[in-house]
Amino acid sequence: MAIAAAVVVALSGCGRPTGDFGRAKPSVIHDSLMPAAGRYIAENDRFETTSDFVLTDDEGELRDRSFAFVRAPHVRDWWFDSLTEGERTRILPALDTWPSPAEPRFPLYVQQHFYLPAIEPAFDVGRFYAFLRSDPDTSTETRWTRLREAMTGDAMLVPPFCAIAAKVRTTDTERIAALERQGDALETSFVDDAYERVEENEGVMSWVWRALAYRLRSYRYAIDHLTVETPSDQLWEVNRAYDALASTRCEAAAPRKGVLRWADARHSRLLKGPDPFDQPVLQK
Repeated sequence: MAIAAAVVVALSGCGRPTGDFGRAKPSVIHDSLMPAAGRYIAENDRFETTSDFVLTDDEGELRDRSFAFVRAPHVRDWWFDSLTEGERTRILPALDTWPSPAEPRFPLYVQQHFYLPAIEPAFDVGRFYAFLRSDPDTSTETRWTRLREAMTGDAMLVPPFCAIAAKVRTTDTERIAALERQGDALETSFVDDAYERVEENEGVMSWVWRALAYRLRSYRYAIDHLTVETPSDQLWEVNRAYDALASTRCEAAAPRKGVLRWADARHSRLLKGPDPFDQPVLQK
């Protein structure tokens, strides 16, 4: 029960504050207190891998840039932003891969305290469409413009995210190679922290790609419904913006399998999802 209370208290402050281009603003609560609580919960209640390593500058930037993708594309959605912040800080599990009560993977008391029946509606692809329609006084063309600009904005943020992700993956490849060269010279706990940090980094990349896939499904839903409800000459441009985002993929780094040769032995929930360096944004 204490853990459930901690979740409620931590999430009551809503989503993480944002700055330019949707990137996260510095915050003691969101940068220190909530991650510390999340680390404890992830390690002791969900038995997930956690690393004691200090973040490198690139790893920190990777996490900051990921925030622009994982926060709700339908802005002002307090509930979704709160859930996302709970997931980012690991107070909550990966919500889009969280098992249902019918498929238990964790102790019963954990499910009773952590399974939130309202999570599934948070990933309803119709929520962005509902956001576009939320102001009845907004003109038809303004709705279509907002839809196009949302997709164009996402597409512009992908290259810098991919660039920092490529640097992190290259560094992680070098990190694992250094471990293999040093053999048994390092403490077991230190070696474990290294592997766990690589897995955490891969988890951030996978989370972003799953979030982009959710956005694409939401955008497609909005396009299809607006086409019928309020047709516009902007349809061609909007579809081009959608296609550009849907074809996005990361370049200049080896696929994840080239880094995680030990993945079968150390797999956890962090690695669920597609690899941004291996395929375009997953849409199904």
